[in-house]
Amino acid sequence: MLTTVKQLWHILTPLDKRKLLLTLVLVMIMALIEAAGVVSIMPFLAVLSNPKIIESNTILYQLYQFFSVKNTQQFILYLGSLSLLIVVISTAFKILTQYTLNRFASLQRHYFSTRLLKIYLNQNYEFFIQRNSSVLIKNILSEVDQLIWTMILPALNLMSYGVVLIAMIAILLIYDPIMAISTACILGGFYFIIYWIVRKKLDQIGASFTEANTERYQSCQEALGGIKDVIINDATQGYIDNFEYYSRIFANHIATRDTLGQIPLYIIETVGYGCLIILAIVLVMSGKDVSHILPILGLYGFAAYRMLPAAQNMYRAITQIKFSNKVLSLLTPEFALESRSDDLDDSPTKTALNFKNKIVIKNLCFSYPNRADKAVLSHLNFEIAKNSSIGIIGKSGSGKSTLMDIMLGLLTPQTGEILIDNITLNKENIASWQHLVGYVPQSIYLADKSISENIAFGIPKDQIDFKQVAFVAKHAQIHEFVTQQLPQGYDTIVGERGVMLSGGQRQRIGIARALYKNPQILFMDEATSALDVETEQAVNEAIQALSGQKTMVIIAHRESAVAKCDRILKLGE
Repeated sequence: MLTTVKQLWHILTPLDKRKLLLTLVLVMIMALIEAAGVVSIMPFLAVLSNPKIIESNTILYQLYQFFSVKNTQQFILYLGSLSLLIVVISTAFKILTQYTLNRFASLQRHYFSTRLLKIYLNQNYEFFIQRNSSVLIKNILSEVDQLIWTMILPALNLMSYGVVLIAMIAILLIYDPIMAISTACILGGFYFIIYWIVRKKLDQIGASFTEANTERYQSCQEALGGIKDVIINDATQGYIDNFEYYSRIFANHIATRDTLGQIPLYIIETVGYGCLIILAIVLVMSGKDVSHILPILGLYGFAAYRMLPAAQNMYRAITQIKFSNKVLSLLTPEFALESRSDDLDDSPTKTALNFKNKIVIKNLCFSYPNRADKAVLSHLNFEIAKNSSIGIIGKSGSGKSTLMDIMLGLLTPQTGEILIDNITLNKENIASWQHLVGYVPQSIYLADKSISENIAFGIPKDQIDFKQVAFVAKHAQIHEFVTQQLPQGYDTIVGERGVMLSGGQRQRIGIARALYKNPQILFMDEATSALDVETEQAVNEAIQALSGQKTMVIIAHRESAVAKCDRILKLGE
């Protein structure tokens, strides 16, 4: 448990920690008011059962004098009203405290999700090559929720109810130390024994729960992301069966977790009621009269009324935290990536690049981390003059797309360098370099938004330069189609991944997107390979219209696709 608390504390930011400490102060105040409410019931019951006690009890006599009451009945009324007022204030403060705890937990969900998304988006491209996107999405949207609702909030409730329980036991210690210690031992003993029995089961189902959640997300993403292949290959039932299997495990583990958390409640309620009966019998057998028994039973009864829910909620919080240990161990290394992404994002110097003469690829070597012994590129050397075009061809696996990813600054070569006007491309100037380039991939990603938003990709709608959108659309030879054949023009929604458009139209939008920021260098990675001959020719015409205006690097399978380039580089020979 202590290790879990340390891990939780470690992933909180300094601001989160300050907010948490303020919340705990509020919890302490709530516990004090709660204790005052319990204490206030005893003098009321004492006077109610035996009004003569006012004369023998110094505190009650002083209160009697303070209120300046006319008779005992009025004093009982005042004591009852005071006790009720304290209880009402205590309840109101409990509501305020619970809202504060819930708000803190809910906002932490927002902060953690946002932080995790930022951490992921600040990683380099190699990170995403090695990670499954469904796992990353699950971590941001689902595992963070699990962390909050089954660990952060239970931890806060554990502290909150823990303080209340300590306050109740302290009151009983002051009044009757033996009875207080006995009560604490009985309560603690029952809960400890039950927890000791179920803790291994919680660990087991917690790990299985996390695995099932991963499979649920992955099944959904694969099935919906590749829906065409799923339908054609009759794979629908396989994905449904896989999702159903793990979804059932997920649901069953939640039910088991909640049941294990509720088990002691019914046992302890019975034990608590039995203890009150036994206490009453012991007091009667000892010869004490009703006037003495009633205040004691009232104190213990009211204390039990506060203690039992507190103890139950503490136990439930501990079981939830134990259940969610796997989630915390999964997310802790993800948040640890923050320091690395901060290093990448907050470099001490950001060097500006100006491209005026040429790009030099010098002695470039690269291999992927999972295949370090197999070089994709080996001692590659060539130059690209400004406003010239180079076609890169080669068979599949020759390293064409890898070379482009390196030139785009997405991958870092093991040896060699890229020189922009004799300046080496590195971490300090890579952001400046990427501002100078445009990129058209083989498969264009289109968001389920308007055509104008897809061309001005990543720019808020109210900040889009619509004149620039129309200008680049004309260069990409898509303007006439948009304005003449689409009733809503550039406001037309393209559907998820551009499902409403043809392959050639998607490619043209991709070219327009690459041109929107007016790049100096245009990279095209097999941008026409998936098109029919006629569409490919039309897209190539759009590309060739930029010849001499932009520096172009074009990757293709066929030499005919790059025949009009100033230079052709063959890889794999």
